[in-house]
Amino acid sequence: MSENYSTGIAGLDAILGELEPGSIMLLTGPPKAGKTVLATEFTYRALQAGNPCLFIAAEYGYRDLQRNTMAFNWFIQSFADKLHVIDLPTGLAGGRPQDSGNVRYSALQNTTDLMVKVGISTRSLYLEEGTMVSVFDSASILLAFNPPKLVMRVLKAYNDRVREAGGIALVVYTEGVAEKDIEDEIPGLFDVHIHMDGSVMSAVRGGEGMEAP
Repeated sequence: MSENYSTGIAGLDAILGELEPGSIMLLTGPPKAGKTVLATEFTYRALQAGNPCLFIAAEYGYRDLQRNTMAFNWFIQSFADKLHVIDLPTGLAGGRPQDSGNVRYSALQNTTDLMVKVGISTRSLYLEEGTMVSVFDSASILLAFNPPKLVMRVLKAYNDRVREAGGIALVVYTEGVAEKDIEDEIPGLFDVHIHMDGSVMSAVRGGEGMEAP
């Protein structure tokens, strides 16, 4: 991504302004604050603007993502050539679906395989498109299945891959999942920290805070 980026979401753009290529954002809040809806609209607006998107589905599988977006009339399936998905939870019920097109399957407990697929996708998008947006929904689900320190390394590696591709990324995290020392450490991995509490959205970037009007 060679130019600064706007998300296309009015409330979010009002507090973020334009994002520089390589910007990595953390989205936090309590359960039911609307984080997944915002992350899903972030994905849809990126696709709608013609940007390829890598979506890491940890909380819901790819079919749930399609169903959730249709509820808002955001038909992401019409952007199948631009949308790359790494689906982590679908195989939990037993068996492992076969990769198909731009949809790759992995497992919540197999972080090595996840990072290999992240590397393949980010390199592919960078070489083919020269730009990309990525969403990881959510890191808190990954923490439920793996040691916290391992998840921190995975998040750092994910951020590095997106930055190397000159992309923009949004990582979702639900408050209260990890121990306090880990929760205190997580925001330090990101350039921007967006917080939702169900009624107000705020953001901190470079030590400066902004609140949605």
